[in-house]
Amino acid sequence: MRATGAALLAALAIVPLTAAPAAADTVGYTGVVRDSDGTPVANACFALHTSPTAVAAEYCSNAEGRYTIPSPADTSSYKVRMHAEGFRTEWWYNAPDHLNADAVWFPRDELVERDVTLSRGSAGISGRITDEYGAATDATITIYGEDFYYEAIAYTWDLGAGRYALNNLPPGRYRISISDNVRGYQWVPQKETRDEATVFTLADGDALVVNESFLPMGTVEARVTDAVTGMPVRRPCLYVLATGGNDAQACGTNGLVRIPKVRPGSWQLSVSAGPSYFAIEETQEYYPVTRGQVTRVSFQLKPAGAITTTVLDSATGGPATDICVRVVRPKGGGQSARMGSYCAWDDGLLEMGPFSEAGTYQLYAYQATNPYEPPAKRYGDQWVTANGGSGDQREALLVTVKPQQTVTIPTIRMDPPGTITGTVRNPAGAVVPGVCAYPFAFHPNQGAIFGANCTNSEGRYTIDDLGPYRWPVEFTPNASTGYAWQWSGDVADRFAATLTKVNPGAAATVDAKLVAGGVLAGKVTDGSGVVDGGYVWTYNARTLDIASPSFTNIARDGTFSLRGHRTQDVYVEYWVGKQCWYGVRSATTVAMKAGATTTIAADKTRTCARAPVTGAQTRTTAPS
Repeated sequence: MRATGAALLAALAIVPLTAAPAAADTVGYTGVVRDSDGTPVANACFALHTSPTAVAAEYCSNAEGRYTIPSPADTSSYKVRMHAEGFRTEWWYNAPDHLNADAVWFPRDELVERDVTLSRGSAGISGRITDEYGAATDATITIYGEDFYYEAIAYTWDLGAGRYALNNLPPGRYRISISDNVRGYQWVPQKETRDEATVFTLADGDALVVNESFLPMGTVEARVTDAVTGMPVRRPCLYVLATGGNDAQACGTNGLVRIPKVRPGSWQLSVSAGPSYFAIEETQEYYPVTRGQVTRVSFQLKPAGAITTTVLDSATGGPATDICVRVVRPKGGGQSARMGSYCAWDDGLLEMGPFSEAGTYQLYAYQATNPYEPPAKRYGDQWVTANGGSGDQREALLVTVKPQQTVTIPTIRMDPPGTITGTVRNPAGAVVPGVCAYPFAFHPNQGAIFGANCTNSEGRYTIDDLGPYRWPVEFTPNASTGYAWQWSGDVADRFAATLTKVNPGAAATVDAKLVAGGVLAGKVTDGSGVVDGGYVWTYNARTLDIASPSFTNIARDGTFSLRGHRTQDVYVEYWVGKQCWYGVRSATTVAMKAGATTTIAADKTRTCARAPVTGAQTRTTAPS
């Protein structure tokens, strides 16, 4: 039963102070209350609490010590306080108060026999917990029975001002710990382990006061040097991992970094020094951290290839906010939805790396926007050039990275954005929904970018946030549609695409008329028979951009069929346990025709050629 207010008073009024024997159809709990000598205890009462102070009902034992608690009508759980004159108040089960008591769920279809033992003698512990500076702090206090199993907790935030209290404790010997989510466990008085803790003795009637202050946290100090030169790294960063509530981190200067307030224990570390060095993601060794002490460690980091620059607003000269950069290979690269990027700091500093191998790259800069916190000022995308931005990848800066070297490139200057919009139709003039458009060569291997850039039910698309330059647009219908991929101007490749000027704050129009795609079909053998697995890609022969909606799998009988080509020459890459390009010594182009099927016969022993060699598609080289 449950009652509140006047109803509660009425409910308690009808509960007998001595319980009659349970009726045959009663469900709930029943049993005999005894003292520690086994003598029945009369008038031992059981209060059903819905909170520390709210009582829903109370039932008491009869002269023979027999109690019965009928199951309440609802299915809620309760906490049960047991009390009798001359005995210590206890909460079910073996707990001093509501916080530590077990939740009791009442049986729904049986009367459960459960005897109860009440004990005499009661003591208390109270005190105040402060931090290492003497200020009151939140903490959990736990007491542990030394000669018997007993454990109870108290929170300082229940009383406030760092104070705690535990009453109704059985007399005996105890050890005490304090803890929080940051500092971990400390044993009283100011010890690291239970074995070092003081054993406190509580006699009946004692009210022991135990105050405690947290010791200072530990400190980790790391010296980080270049593994080749031995010189201190410029900006080392250190992370203390998996500390269970305080994964601390900090960055320093000139090879030295310190992390204060580290939780005691043994922890793994992570060390980095920016893109110019290969980080130690997780040390194999666990490093001990002790309260009030400094753990000193040292690391050497292997230098890497890196790119550094500054990103500024072209109009104001101040840092441009939320700018990120994708690193793109000049040939056969492309961009996709989940492609990684490097983002500039608030001061405009941009660092890219680490690179383990030499390579030449181009950079595509864009503003990474949060729809819930849009930036105060918008910037348009750009291919980074030596002196500004461009919409044409061929004008992008060529950045050559070498191992163990950091190359600094000219400042990236961001401009205000404009928009390209348009309508996509099929050969009959009907609008085509679901066609995504991109201002760069798209690579489908890591997922499409779905949004306003994809045509709606009216065939309309919009590409927002483009810098004020001349841009191409690639249209990428799904393979299932049967239409070919194509570029603005209804052409097959990026070099032939029509470039459209975008103006800040304005929308330029680029429409498209799709054509039926050509199919590349064939069979792959290995000299002695067909291969039974693998996949095939095609690339435009002039740009090495992806030429069709995706790769296609090679079937168990060695056959394949790849749809979606506009009229163009392509290179064919096929993977059959190793990378092969269709050709004898060097990759050979295959002529594709929109709406037609082109067939080839590939053999990994006779037509597995080297990758194609194409002419440069860029115009400017960065210093190396």
